[in-house]
Amino acid sequence: MMKAHDENEIISEADIERITGYKIASKQCEALKTSGIFFITRKDGKPSTTWAHFNNPLSHRNVLNNVDSGPQPDFGALD
Repeated sequence: MMKAHDENEIISEADIERITGYKIASKQCEALKTSGIFFITRKDGKPSTTWAHFNNPLSHRNVLNNVDSGPQPDFGALD
């Protein structure tokens, strides 16, 4: 039986390895990025994220919230 996780709990290094299937930090980051899961890259190059971000990836939030993905303003043009 799997242990229930607090949504704000940071995912352990062992769980990140198990989830991504990679031991190498850069590959873990690549796998999380490809899956649309928000993470930060720590000073040691390893990814860090919470169970909330894993269970509700950014790539699914626009779909679930029915956000218009049509043309968006280019705020960079204001410089």
